[in-house]
Amino acid sequence: MTEPEPLSKIPWQDRPADCSDVVWRYSANPIIPRDLIPSSNSIFNSAVVPFKGKFAGVFRCDNKKREMNLNRGFSENGIDWKLDNNPIEWLCDDIEISRFQYRYDPRVVWLEDR
Repeated sequence: MTEPEPLSKIPWQDRPADCSDVVWRYSANPIIPRDLIPSSNSIFNSAVVPFKGKFAGVFRCDNKKREMNLNRGFSENGIDWKLDNNPIEWLCDDIEISRFQYRYDPRVVWLEDR
């Protein structure tokens, strides 16, 4: 089995001195502004992974009609992101499978050496 990439480049901010919470937010949130791409009303980053020494992700991008789409994005450092303006196009032989009605909470997983 191939080892996944080391996680040493993941950006990290120490807990603020006045914070006793178990989890704390990055002080410069939001990292990805809601209107990073021209069509977006809001963007959610729920699927980011280390990828070839950088970072890649799948993002839920709600357009101005409030329709949910999934767009891919890349970052050199995990903070500054470039997202594709167009949603991911899913290619499938079966129209029932390829018709996405509810694009909500993407995940990215490592599949061995693919």
